[in-house]
Amino acid sequence: MANNTNVAVKAEDKFTGVATIEERSEYVGRGSENVSTDDLAIPRLKLLQMINPEVEPGNPKQVDGAQAGMIMNSVTEELYTSLFLINLSFTKKIVVWRKRKLGGGMVGSYDTEQEALDALEEQGLAVKDHDISENPTHLVLLLDDEGNPKSVALLDMPGVKVKKSRIWNTLINDEEKQGNPRFGCVWQLGVVSESNSSGNFFNYDISLVAHAPDELYEQAVEMYSALFASKTEAA
Repeated sequence: MANNTNVAVKAEDKFTGVATIEERSEYVGRGSENVSTDDLAIPRLKLLQMINPEVEPGNPKQVDGAQAGMIMNSVTEELYTSLFLINLSFTKKIVVWRKRKLGGGMVGSYDTEQEALDALEEQGLAVKDHDISENPTHLVLLLDDEGNPKSVALLDMPGVKVKKSRIWNTLINDEEKQGNPRFGCVWQLGVVSESNSSGNFFNYDISLVAHAPDELYEQAVEMYSALFASKTEAA
């Protein structure tokens, strides 16, 4: 077998002579005409705890710089101590998990607890071997440091976060009573340390920052419409 004696070239040195982004902007979107929001991976925001592999030194899943109490973007692995966002929509599912001592893992996601129980029965699975939990999920529009739309993300709030989700929905409902839509507010998502009988943990802390300025509000409306257009048409 012949030996390859070519010297490796750094990627940044190999691809040179690139035009400026401004010169290419007129071609943005070409070739992606058939890509809709359904074809994109929506990241999830994850609140890191001490038990998560992302913060464990030496773990293959460890993320550089990750510490318990940080919020991580599951796709980009960006880390935050807090961030600004707009709440676009809310859904709630009932999730069935196999008990950890039996191997763990998700069995399925259902609209109601009765559907979850029926599914276990149909599969011949014992209820006592599973945990059935409420999983509220908020679809949010992330904002950059300048307050401009950055990307959308899913924010799951199961377990100890359920109470936080309910409080958030209550605050949003109060705003709606005053004529301000769900996606008409800018919120700050932070982190606080809490404890219960099981020990110490980190939880979300949510506070209202301001009503979205007109331009930002219009962008939030456009994002909401783009994400839910297909569902609206189907209805």
